Amino acid sequence: MKRAFATILFLTAFVALLLSWGCAPQPSGPVYVKNGKEYGTVRGAFFRHRWWNYYERGLSFAEGEFYGEAVVDLKEAIQQREKDQRMARTYGMHFIDYFPHRELGIIHYQVGNFEAARDELELSLRQFPSAKARFYLDRVRKGLIEQEAKEVAPPQLSLAFIVDEIWTRQDPVILSGVAEDAHYVAEVAIQGVPLFSEGSVKRFPFDYELDLTQGKHLIDVVAKNLLGKAAKQRLVIHVDREGPMITLEKLHIDGTQPPRELKITGSVYDEAGVSDLSINGQAISIQQGVEVPFTAKLTIDVDSLELLARDRLGNQTSAPFSLTPSSVSDMLIFLACADRSLASYYGAGLFDAKDRQPPRISLKGWTDTQTVFLEKAYIEGQVSDESKIVNLTINDIPILRRQGLHIFFGHLEDLREGENILAIEATDEEGNTARRTISVTRRVPRALQIAERLSLTALSFEQKGEVSQASLVFQDNLIDALVSRNRFRVVEREKLELILQEQKLSRTKLFDENTALKLGRLLAAQCIITGGMIETRIGIEVVARMIDTETSEILATNDVYGEDKDILALQRLAEGMAIKFHRDFPLVDGLVVERKGRNIFTDLGADAVKLQRRLVVFREDPVKNPLTGKVLGADNTIIGRARVTQVMPEMSKARLIDAKAEDIKSLDRVITQ
Repeated sequence: MKRAFATILFLTAFVALLLSWGCAPQPSGPVYVKNGKEYGTVRGAFFRHRWWNYYERGLSFAEGEFYGEAVVDLKEAIQQREKDQRMARTYGMHFIDYFPHRELGIIHYQVGNFEAARDELELSLRQFPSAKARFYLDRVRKGLIEQEAKEVAPPQLSLAFIVDEIWTRQDPVILSGVAEDAHYVAEVAIQGVPLFSEGSVKRFPFDYELDLTQGKHLIDVVAKNLLGKAAKQRLVIHVDREGPMITLEKLHIDGTQPPRELKITGSVYDEAGVSDLSINGQAISIQQGVEVPFTAKLTIDVDSLELLARDRLGNQTSAPFSLTPSSVSDMLIFLACADRSLASYYGAGLFDAKDRQPPRISLKGWTDTQTVFLEKAYIEGQVSDESKIVNLTINDIPILRRQGLHIFFGHLEDLREGENILAIEATDEEGNTARRTISVTRRVPRALQIAERLSLTALSFEQKGEVSQASLVFQDNLIDALVSRNRFRVVEREKLELILQEQKLSRTKLFDENTALKLGRLLAAQCIITGGMIETRIGIEVVARMIDTETSEILATNDVYGEDKDILALQRLAEGMAIKFHRDFPLVDGLVVERKGRNIFTDLGADAVKLQRRLVVFREDPVKNPLTGKVLGADNTIIGRARVTQVMPEMSKARLIDAKAEDIKSLDRVITQ
């Protein structure tokens, strides 16, 4: 019995000894000093020789360029935990970004072992994509190409347009194409602006929206490979969204009552090319071209006339007028009538010594002042005079092509938010001038206003490694970049500083997620952007997370990486980060298909919306001019908001947040907040 008891005591002491040995801090291995800084160190103790210890020490060795020791540690970390990932749990609730394959690849690149570097970086990207891995994989690919010492051709660039000069009425104009290169396409730029891409690819398809105004545009498309060899194509794009201009020079009328015999002489002009012309629905034979003269003889049995001209793109202009005595007298154009007394009445003023009256300007459907919910205003107008019109301008821009007594025109005007003034001025050959000014106030429908977008703020980023002064401005750069993209409602910088002062919070406390979420709620921000900035000897990596302040859920995570550390480089990184968040939250709209209780089903599928995204539910209200009946766009009424709870290939389900369920109807609209 005593022997058994002694054995138990011995075993207990032995186990305690083993446990105490395992728990005691162990030496972390060699520590090197270079330029007064230690390398091969970890924060705290090298505890139990776990994978995160080896990973941290390996990064420290790599920073000091002790690559042999770094490789040994990173490989040991991989033996214990094989895959690269973000937010890998170490112990308890501690997490780190863990990329041993990526860091091994970078070390191989630094020492010139490009093939091994390529293998490690490609493996890292397969396991968990990161901007830093893509950055160095491009460097490695370039190094491998240069090692081959072969002549490299520029990329092949193919655009969807089969000719280099096109005419279009598209709005916006979609420029599609593909750049291909076996040595990897590094960049495609349109009008000098690089298209967003995540690293080089062998095939780079693209669809780019060009916001082009009326007229001629020269568009340059350039594709470059990793060695900088470039292929360039220039497109000439003629944008024509305006109908043809119709000029009437003579109108002869035989007869005082219908049916009447008419002979009309005039011309039709359109830069895209005139396609067809009809009078009162009767096709008139014309030659197709840019400026087409015409003479038409026809019999009509009504008191009105309408010329309709169309260009080859489908734009059209309508030229209606009445043939009643008062209207014809107003026109004062050449007449031939059987009834002499009527002819004299019609022709009154034709033989006056001089035309002293200014031209008459009328606009179809527009009053002197109106409010619209449109991005563009299409102005159809008519100018008439006893003498020939010799000058016609809109906002001082000449639009007259050919002189005549009666001019019908169409003009498309881009509207900025707020008041827009359009001034039409016409002068006849006698020097008489008329001016018509209209005020068009553009308003943005409520559901499209920036006030209804997702509200967020960007908080200070936790800084690790060698922190330069320039990196401290990244938060401000990111806020500016988010504001400039006009997608989110960004909380003002001044309001953030005020709350920090009121709560007596230092920026360092914002690195704690709970504190950051609390601040976000105080700012009335639906989301916060926070993250970390890791600055090493060779570059800066920034990882940002967008967190919902209501649910504490991470909605999106993005990263950027660059080697340059000056202010301009950090601005580019911030812009790249803003683009990535913008791509994660596209502004898309759809329809309510059905409502069941407090759940709505929309036609936004998996390609348009993600889980936990917020939706604004609204109903459109068409707006018309009460005097003319012209449609001036559509305002809308917001009914409520919802949060997406399920996403399917062709539809999604959302839970209403602040709306009365009975107010929602099928065919109401939704838009991402």
